[in-house]
Amino acid sequence: MTPNTRLLLYALGAVVALIVLIARFKLHPFIALITVSFVLGIVAGMPVGAVVKAFQDGVGTVLGFIAIVVALGTMLGKMMAESGAAARIATTLIARFGETRVHWAIMFVGFIVGIPVFFQVGFVLLIPLVFTIARRSGLSLVKIGIPLVAGLSVVHGMMPPHPAAMLAVVAYQADVGRTIAYAILVGLPTAALAGPIFASWIAPRITLPAENPVAAQFTGAADGATAPSFGISIFTVLLPVILMLLASSADVALDAASPVRTVFDFIGGPIVALLVALLFSFWSLGYRQHFSRDQVLKFANDCLAPTATILLVIGAGGGFNRVLIESGVGKAIADVALGSQASPLLLAWTVAALIRVATGSATVAMTTSAGIVAPIAAATPGTHAELLVLATGAGSLVLSHVNDAGFWLIKEFFNMTVQQTLKTWTVAETIIGVAGLGFTLLLSLVVGCAPPEPQFGAQGWVDVTATLDPARTPVYRGDAPMKFDFLHDMRKGDKFTLSVYSMGAHSGTHIDAPMHFIANGASIDQVPLTPLVGSARIIDIPDSVQAIDAAELNRHDWKGATRVLFRTRSTLRGWMDSAFHTDFAYIAPDAAQLLADGGVVLVGVDYISAEQFGAPAPRTHQILLGRGIPIVEGLDLRAVQAGDYDLIVLPLKVRGHEGAPARAIVRKTR
Repeated sequence: MTPNTRLLLYALGAVVALIVLIARFKLHPFIALITVSFVLGIVAGMPVGAVVKAFQDGVGTVLGFIAIVVALGTMLGKMMAESGAAARIATTLIARFGETRVHWAIMFVGFIVGIPVFFQVGFVLLIPLVFTIARRSGLSLVKIGIPLVAGLSVVHGMMPPHPAAMLAVVAYQADVGRTIAYAILVGLPTAALAGPIFASWIAPRITLPAENPVAAQFTGAADGATAPSFGISIFTVLLPVILMLLASSADVALDAASPVRTVFDFIGGPIVALLVALLFSFWSLGYRQHFSRDQVLKFANDCLAPTATILLVIGAGGGFNRVLIESGVGKAIADVALGSQASPLLLAWTVAALIRVATGSATVAMTTSAGIVAPIAAATPGTHAELLVLATGAGSLVLSHVNDAGFWLIKEFFNMTVQQTLKTWTVAETIIGVAGLGFTLLLSLVVGCAPPEPQFGAQGWVDVTATLDPARTPVYRGDAPMKFDFLHDMRKGDKFTLSVYSMGAHSGTHIDAPMHFIANGASIDQVPLTPLVGSARIIDIPDSVQAIDAAELNRHDWKGATRVLFRTRSTLRGWMDSAFHTDFAYIAPDAAQLLADGGVVLVGVDYISAEQFGAPAPRTHQILLGRGIPIVEGLDLRAVQAGDYDLIVLPLKVRGHEGAPARAIVRKTR
């Protein structure tokens, strides 16, 4: 049995064990998730300490965002309920669309609201409407709620500016505008199938408990003439959406250095936008409705108690997710999928779907699969980049189950059992995944398949050099800016064209020579060809990893490689073609020491420094350069994947200096 097969069987066993422990033995989901996570990590071969740390990191990563969002959103929902705003919106929607079509209205509301906001934010903003409409219309909570989450989920997975979709756009080099247009064409019928149509069929087959502790928090006393107007009610709930749309617009229209853009980016962040809306609701739905400060405080306190269990379960789901990823299950899934000979669209969907099922994270599935499939798609004639984004997004949404934090969010808010959540939410997500792929394939017949520019040069060589562009190439903070100009320009009537360049030695793709940090070290013109030409191994580092330390390095097959190039979050996020980021992945000193002791003669990274930003001392550079190991930084590895390659990287031959821009090409080893 291969290691990949063994890992996949362990993952399958863990999922089955979770379902049995919770459904059959009635073990609390929080306890079951912790127990199964620890057992899975240990049997998968992870060190005991690493299992605990991975689980803790997963809980912290999930709750760091969701806990704040759920708390602020729940308090905002409570204000809407107690003031009668939720009832006002609900009765207006019922009156406008009628009870028989209100679930369609909720789907469109979720689709529109979900465009600029995260799934969790949109969910906690709109769930009070679902509870209120269900109570007032007498319709099943499932019939109203599933259309909402379907609309939110479709845009979350397929449509920019959501982070995962944007990363896929960068990886596939797709056009953002066309991607959004195609996402609307594919997303609306997909949401309709998974939302109102499926909900109408499944709702009569699901019987929910009469009491729902969370829903009880959103049934206020205010009603009728005492309720706020529809205008102020809808403005309050949409205020976070408006703020986030303003931030997105500012990112497109304004320069990165603009102070106005900085302000909009701050107030348009999900947490700040929700906080602003909540504070506004204290006035619009509190003070204006004659609630006292003590009453508003009581509303805020009362609504938080039912969220404690929800947050614990969601956090534990995030911990289980991280253990799955750290144990190598995601990589095993990708390796299996790559063995197929499917078309790029089907391959993108399959890889994303398998990673989603294995890890439970739509974001991880989409970003990882985009990085895997992008070089294959680039080498395949007739591949449509925008449709690849949609296929990857559809695959990343399929079959949400017990390893997905969203599964537990839906289960606890709707007060369903695990089996009921599998029959409703899981099936709806699977419909989204399958229908999304189907509509994408249909769209490919209509829009055609315009191939991208070829990425491979003569005889299979791939250029992995970052393009130097003063407007886009990142410049390390404090380094010399790039200035390109023309002394003469035939486009302006001159007889010839003559350019002038001004930039630092460490601009774009470049090589650090020992002289950079070692006294009396070799200058760039003295670096021999031996480390610069020969076999190299490209290693994929997960997007979640910032510090490539010794433990992370040893999770990968690097030993025996002569040259090691790291493909990190910078590649997945396209950071060699954007403004300077400080949270790039870096090589920690202990990993640098391992590489130096292991006989590596050249080390490469996909951002403009291999050292941690703001490190107190340049230990990584000192260790590698002190052993005479040149460092190639600023590689653009989007067009290649992990594996063994031939490498040629040649710097400008500048006498007596510590570094120089370089041209780098690789070719897959047969």
